[in-house]
Amino acid sequence: MGRGTDRGDGTSRGNHPRDGRGLNHYLSVVAHTVRSSLYANAFYIMLSQAGMALLGFFFWVIVARYYTEAEVGYSSAIISAIGLVSLIAHMGLESFLVRFLSRSEAPVNLFNTCLTYSAVAALVVSLLCAAGMTIWSSEIGFVATQPVFLAAFVCFCVASNISGTTSGALIGCRKSHLLLVKDTAFGIVKLGLPLLFVAYFHSFGIVASWGIATMAGMVIALVALVPRAIPGYAFAPAFGARLVRRAWGFSGLSYAITLVGTMPRYAMPLIVINALGPEETGFFYVAWAMATVLYLIPGAVAQSLFAEGSYNKRALRRHVVQALGMSYVLLIPTCLFFVLLGGPLLSAFGAGYSERSLDLLRILALTSLPMTVERVHFSALRVRGYLKEVLVWRSLLTVCLIAPSWYFVRTEGLEAIGWVFLAVHVVSAILMLALRRGAWGETEGAIQKS
Repeated sequence: MGRGTDRGDGTSRGNHPRDGRGLNHYLSVVAHTVRSSLYANAFYIMLSQAGMALLGFFFWVIVARYYTEAEVGYSSAIISAIGLVSLIAHMGLESFLVRFLSRSEAPVNLFNTCLTYSAVAALVVSLLCAAGMTIWSSEIGFVATQPVFLAAFVCFCVASNISGTTSGALIGCRKSHLLLVKDTAFGIVKLGLPLLFVAYFHSFGIVASWGIATMAGMVIALVALVPRAIPGYAFAPAFGARLVRRAWGFSGLSYAITLVGTMPRYAMPLIVINALGPEETGFFYVAWAMATVLYLIPGAVAQSLFAEGSYNKRALRRHVVQALGMSYVLLIPTCLFFVLLGGPLLSAFGAGYSERSLDLLRILALTSLPMTVERVHFSALRVRGYLKEVLVWRSLLTVCLIAPSWYFVRTEGLEAIGWVFLAVHVVSAILMLALRRGAWGETEGAIQKS
């Protein structure tokens, strides 16, 4: 008796061409997809950020147990200011490295030039920021008036900038497993320092712990990790003006996009501390930091999509679908965990946090779902070269997030920020899916037929 069964049309069911694509075929397709560089890089980026988030969770638990809510509020605002300085000083060079470093004929010179210019920019911007602190945020103005705090603030800004640039290089070289090493070192070093500084620096002890750990991660990356991604690498200041002009030609818009798009992340703690004071900022920042763990998932997938899409534009639509699927498979159960078990999780920080931060955490967790569509969509647009469109989307989002949050937080409290974020991101995701899916490009089959 044959292996196939007669279908009555001259063919057997077991030998039908469609049935050749059985379970083994689909398992093979799944295995091949998971082994693809898109998934591998995304996996290591997410693992790196998840590990950093987990270590960061324990860091903030230790901080919350040994420092007051007000001290947590002060330190979170200062760390946000450092992040904002680093963001401004990157000048878009990190994205330039992700896009072009792996193709460069002189990767050592390219990386050193980007590193030099961004570090000098961080030095200048940090001094300007410190000088203006007493004007735009009197709550943390003491940083500018104390020489030790001022020097530490400037050093931490430069170190944060260099650390971010090295991350861009590792991702650009598609060596994201080395990023995991760097970020893990940062998280581990950070854990033990708050107890060392609590008796001497109070709120700035938290900042010092974060800053020294950043410097440690930076040194490890430059000495041990970047040479493995860029053979023959050795740090040496480089001022290739022509190269920077070429980089700015590509990354000028990219820089504006990153600056505008990331502004809410760093501006919110500063808005809260000026509107509600340092104690409420402490409650806000714990929920904000925990929600950021969820936002790392679509962010990591989007980063990997940008790197992979730049390498192979013809498969962009397929990569977009894979990126969305991967994000939601990981995101939905994690989001439910935060919504259902956020209370017990926050109780690790103290009773006050479980009472004041829980509602905000739940709303911000739900925000991760529509945010995923935005992150993936923006990466696809950047691969296709639609940078002006990304800038318009990002600018509208930032205005719609910051302005209502600034207005309502004064009268409605912390939860108002969560509702604003959820509403804005839901509307944005719906518009993107309804109006701009065609920007992802044609399917591979359609490209081949043409």
